[in-house]
Amino acid sequence: MNIITKTWQRYCNWLDEMGLTPENKRCCVPLDERAQKALRAEQTSNTTKK
Repeated sequence: MNIITKTWQRYCNWLDEMGLTPENKRCCVPLDERAQKALRAEQTSNTTKK
């Protein structure tokens, strides 16, 4: 199990180095309508909390 944890951590670190973080949310796959609504709702709630 330790090898899986280490491998996962290396993968996560690589994603961070490449700039592929949740804040960037870049992707070439279009979002379906339900996902777009959820993203808008999340962004709206984040702006109202500030």
